[in-house]
Amino acid sequence: MASAIVLSLGLWAPPFLSAQNQELPQVTTDRMTIFVQAHIVINEQRDDFHAELGRTHELQERERIRALFQEGIQGILAESEITQLEYDEITLVISIDEEQRLIFERMLEELSSGEGSGQRTD
Repeated sequence: MASAIVLSLGLWAPPFLSAQNQELPQVTTDRMTIFVQAHIVINEQRDDFHAELGRTHELQERERIRALFQEGIQGILAESEITQLEYDEITLVISIDEEQRLIFERMLEELSSGEGSGQRTD
């Protein structure tokens, strides 16, 4: 399950492998909420990216699509007021710390369904 989460996040940073031997950063509820909200939007962008990428086989167009996707991710992170480093650190935490992963999964389910986000679901 943990590897599926890390793969779905798609932003796993190999330099953090050495961080497994270090103390993990603490993730506050507020920061986890921001992370999860950004994660949801990034996953939507990723789905659109893969769909668009699949429609072309021209190398230059594929590179253009990749560049736009990366710019979009950076825009999402900036709008969410979370840095790439913090996003990657939280990704590491939820991939290693079972308690944090469970918190992430609960928040992801709640926010994906509109609960707790101020959206009405009726």
